[in-house]
Amino acid sequence: MNRIVLTAVIMLNAIVSFSQNLSLKWETDTLFLKPESALYNPVDKVIYISNINGDYLARDGNGFISKIDPDGKIEDLKWCTGLDNPQGLGFFRGNLYVADIDRVVRINVKESRIEKEFKIEGAQFLNDITIDKNGDIYVSDCRKNKIYRISDEVVKLWSDDPGLSTPNGLLCTDKNLFILNMGRGDVFIGDKAGKQLTLFCEGIKNCDGIVSDGKDGYFISGAWQGQIFHLNAKGEKRLVLDLGEKKIITADIEFIPEHKLLIIPTLDKTVLAYKWE
Repeated sequence: MNRIVLTAVIMLNAIVSFSQNLSLKWETDTLFLKPESALYNPVDKVIYISNINGDYLARDGNGFISKIDPDGKIEDLKWCTGLDNPQGLGFFRGNLYVADIDRVVRINVKESRIEKEFKIEGAQFLNDITIDKNGDIYVSDCRKNKIYRISDEVVKLWSDDPGLSTPNGLLCTDKNLFILNMGRGDVFIGDKAGKQLTLFCEGIKNCDGIVSDGKDGYFISGAWQGQIFHLNAKGEKRLVLDLGEKKIITADIEFIPEHKLLIIPTLDKTVLAYKWE
């Protein structure tokens, strides 16, 4: 009898998981200037948005970071300025870290100012950032096919594995590092200790951002075609949102488990939020 009940529960959970979909919750005002990445700060309950505001890789000082609340209200459009090409974001112990062409900048959140930069020699297009529980920062260079790590404020090359092909989105777990290969549309898992890369999923064109769904799955954006995929713990994928017909780009995403919200910067003028239910 217990086995029958257990089997039924497992099947029910599988059905519920499969039936979950994304529905539009809100869209911000059209004030953003090429918003690329989103990151939730669980301490202050705000969402940071990086704005490129110009041509890619232009050293024009036009880039900035915005703050919005979980309801989509813009709290401060130009909360922190003075960046060139701000892309991926990471948060650790009161500091926001931003990938900016060939440097990672650290922003003091309380003072909303850049207080330190980590120059990465030879880098050409730093893209995404992820930070583990120890505070080690991983950042991808999608043009040089490299991943760097900043540990104890020291920059070192973490991987230039031949399997890397335009590495973009990154996500740290306790033991591993998920890596999106935008060039080939596949997802690798890197062992943070041995740095061996293992294929986790393939067939996601233009894969850009990856976030945990708060349980044992993941969301991945297919940026230029405007798609969002959900992956289970085995790497099996399902298309859960397609904005291609509306010509909406899905860039570097964020998921807020407590609100069940997927935040999508569009690289245009708005940020979207979709409810996972």
